[in-house]
Amino acid sequence: MSEATTNGHNEVPANNLPSWLSKISLEKAVQAQIGDFEKIISVIPQKGSSDGDNYSTQFLRLLVEVELIDHSTKDLSFVLKAQHSNEMMAAILAKLKLFQKEEQMYHSILPKFEKLYADAGKPIQFAPKAFKFDRDLGVDYILLEDLHRKNFKNANRLAGLDLDHMHKVLEKLAAFHAASACYVEHHGLFGEEFTVGVFSESNRQLLQEFNASGAFLAQLKKWKNAQKIYEKLADSDDYLVDRLLQDQQYNTREFNVLNHGDCWANNVMYQHDAFGTIKETLFVDFQVGKYGSPANDLYYLILSSAAPELKTAKFDYLVRYYFDNLIENLKLLQYHRPLPKLKNLHASLFRNGLAAYMVVSKVLPVVMLDKTADANLESYISDESKMKNAMFTNPKYVQVMTEVLPWLDNRGLLDLK
Repeated sequence: MSEATTNGHNEVPANNLPSWLSKISLEKAVQAQIGDFEKIISVIPQKGSSDGDNYSTQFLRLLVEVELIDHSTKDLSFVLKAQHSNEMMAAILAKLKLFQKEEQMYHSILPKFEKLYADAGKPIQFAPKAFKFDRDLGVDYILLEDLHRKNFKNANRLAGLDLDHMHKVLEKLAAFHAASACYVEHHGLFGEEFTVGVFSESNRQLLQEFNASGAFLAQLKKWKNAQKIYEKLADSDDYLVDRLLQDQQYNTREFNVLNHGDCWANNVMYQHDAFGTIKETLFVDFQVGKYGSPANDLYYLILSSAAPELKTAKFDYLVRYYFDNLIENLKLLQYHRPLPKLKNLHASLFRNGLAAYMVVSKVLPVVMLDKTADANLESYISDESKMKNAMFTNPKYVQVMTEVLPWLDNRGLLDLK
């Protein structure tokens, strides 16, 4: 890292930085961004996210000052996702091979998705551009363009996505899913890291820790009018992981797609024009993609991130909106198999009811939690943590759940056994 300097602004203490960071070289990444240049003057690492925003990786922003051919200077910015400094977290990520999956997504799979659309005459971008360091340092990392420089922002996750923002993300999700279905026709099935993903017997212990329901059920028991639902779910930890391992096996007779797997408000970036109209929508964070029913992404996105007044009242409408866009894209990309039917998608949503329960009990409480320095994966796993208590006693979450849980129950989606 040439002539790294510090500027005192949001700077990361040196002892918190990966030891290999001083060895990186960014010549190719800079050239890909701006073309020929004279030299890199400095690279300054800054903290890339606030406390409580990022659970699983170290997230840095690299501010790069470049001298151009005409000797003027230009400031660039890259985003770097690096292995977690916490040993427990690093071990979990290594076991699940999440960095390798994400690298494959950015550098191999997403470019092929985008080529399918370019060849069909409809250029589309799904994610920020990805780069590599000039030499291999033998470490896991993801290096991306900094979307903030192009005025991309997350929507307000606490308020939830309004109808306009939901339309845009569903359009992009439908295009992503359609590309993944056509990718299989062109390139063959995705590898085991996507067809099985984290849902393998060898990860049973981890899955049990991450999906334990004790803290949620302890609060559910206290909520008004929730006694019957509590009784239905009281022993769910006894069979939850068995059901997960079973449900996440993709069915060859169904329409399958590559699910983003973590499709919630903070992993969607929006670019608006001067009048507030959405110009572009991009996804980030591709560590947990999973091949299977699109029901998984639909439940995840709608129940975790749609505004409270849309989650259940507009659920079927949003599924229909997604479906219409999916069909349009499959036709554009000349998908050769029979086109999916809306009734089959609803049947798949019904069969995958466990996915809906997992979202509202594990993901939604995190989405609705105000930023807290206690927010990390260790706190998320521990039933005794302040974070767990804050998640399930949050009045806004409890309010939303008084509508969502009966809605799930009335659809039979909480009959998990």
